[in-house]
Amino acid sequence: MASADKRDQPLRAGPRQAQAAVDRMLEVVPWYNGLPPAERQEIRAALRVVSLRKGEYLFRAGSRSPGWYGVVDGLVKWSSSGAQGKTLSLAGFSTGSWFGEATMIRGARFEYEVMALRPSRVVVLPRDLCERLWKQNIAFTQALMLHLAQRVDWLMASYCGNVLLDVDTMVARAVAAQLAAESHSDTGGRLKISQEEIASLCGVSRQRCNAALTRLARAGVLQTRYGGLTILDRDALHHYAQIGRGDGPENLP
Repeated sequence: MASADKRDQPLRAGPRQAQAAVDRMLEVVPWYNGLPPAERQEIRAALRVVSLRKGEYLFRAGSRSPGWYGVVDGLVKWSSSGAQGKTLSLAGFSTGSWFGEATMIRGARFEYEVMALRPSRVVVLPRDLCERLWKQNIAFTQALMLHLAQRVDWLMASYCGNVLLDVDTMVARAVAAQLAAESHSDTGGRLKISQEEIASLCGVSRQRCNAALTRLARAGVLQTRYGGLTILDRDALHHYAQIGRGDGPENLP
């Protein structure tokens, strides 16, 4: 599990490329760009970067929250483990996604875990600064409350999906969420995500995921390629995913 060691450093101590990556990430974060310049500057200076290897945990259940997390680059999975060893996959987070706000606000311990599905970098906005901002700055408070409301909507949809939806729909939802996350990158519908990563996000076997992707490809929704996917019909993808355009955890502000 990553901790407050040499991987958790002030941005000024990191290479220029790391700082530039954080700046690019912040450019696509609606709640950050909606704040006054003084607050943006204060937040930018307070961010800490954590680097994760593939398979490394950002935190495990039972850990205390140090603040609010944002994904600079990479892909991390949010999941919960049961007493019998079963794991429920809740969502995937990539560039521009922020998470952990409910646990941070409550000052509680995490009841779930987050693991990197590929080499990733995550920033942490310290809880003391978040607390001061939500008590004193109405713009930050409104942004945080909107984020929480959208998170609840996503969790309700995710619960229904895990209970009611078939594998094809679950896979389509995971692909649609990644498409929404990468929409700011102007990739032309080309997604850098492996079939193994999609299977992990959906909580299904790689074989079942591959079969679902094959059916979606035959329907003209997407095309599989080495190292990723190409979306051929976005409307059809959202139809198979049973979601509205732009929905999903990656589109949270």
